[in-house]
Amino acid sequence: MSVKRDSFTYRHADSIQAFGLKAGTLLVATRSKLVEWDRMRRRAIREVSVRGEITDVKCLNGYWILLTKNSVELFDGDTIEHIGPKRPLDASIAYKDWLLIVGNEEITVISIRKGNAEARKVRLTSNNGICTCGASSAEGLFLSFENGKVFSIGEPEVMGIVLGKADEVLVDELPCLIFLKEAIVSINVLEKDLVVSLFNKKVLVLSLETREVLFTELLYNIKCSTIWNEMIVVNDCKNNILFLDRRLVISYSNCLKEEICGVLADGDGLAVGFTIGVVKEYVTDGKTRPGFVCEAME
Repeated sequence: MSVKRDSFTYRHADSIQAFGLKAGTLLVATRSKLVEWDRMRRRAIREVSVRGEITDVKCLNGYWILLTKNSVELFDGDTIEHIGPKRPLDASIAYKDWLLIVGNEEITVISIRKGNAEARKVRLTSNNGICTCGASSAEGLFLSFENGKVFSIGEPEVMGIVLGKADEVLVDELPCLIFLKEAIVSINVLEKDLVVSLFNKKVLVLSLETREVLFTELLYNIKCSTIWNEMIVVNDCKNNILFLDRRLVISYSNCLKEEICGVLADGDGLAVGFTIGVVKEYVTDGKTRPGFVCEAME
């Protein structure tokens, strides 16, 4: 399958702040509007004017959630509805049918039923600084904190939190998987492995079964990472895109001309956003060499 044949460029007149993916749809937040695209027909299906900076876009139960520095909003395709406040450094993690906003002293649990959003709060006690990011899997939830610790919360305990059966989460009583003493920018789950990307150039793979750890050090500080077709995709501060396997061997890398604002994966699709107003999407059958993707990005 040719990536050049199965790639598409979504173009916008304004710079991109954030974007999100869900089945068949792409939502792009520019400085002035939201643009929703049909990923199958590859055409814009609606545009809505917005004010303020949108920092992230999530999909929850088929609905779009917009995150700003200070609030959580619901976008139903026509209007934007305020759900509740958040702090600028709060982490957001999608878990099954819920979105968790993890702050310094509480976790806000957001659910949407028939277009109506509900938010509940659970107390959070931690001596590890702010929560920097998180990841979910069938086994539960993983949270990383400012001091470099990564904790795990088992599936029964997470369900207790989202269903309102838990009054408080005591982070220091949770299993600590690893203590890195460095700033973590993203964590991802790759089957039975946890992939941890540090700001300071390092990528680690932790086996959740054996606790074996592999790591590599890249040339430049890391901005973000994701998992695509069983590969680790890393974007660094020098605008490089790197593809690593689970043994942390770099199979391909390339430096791109335009500034990257985000990298997201969704099934067989990989989407790369550029601040100039472009999102490029690549859809493969899982057999395409990463080099073809990097060539198509240029």
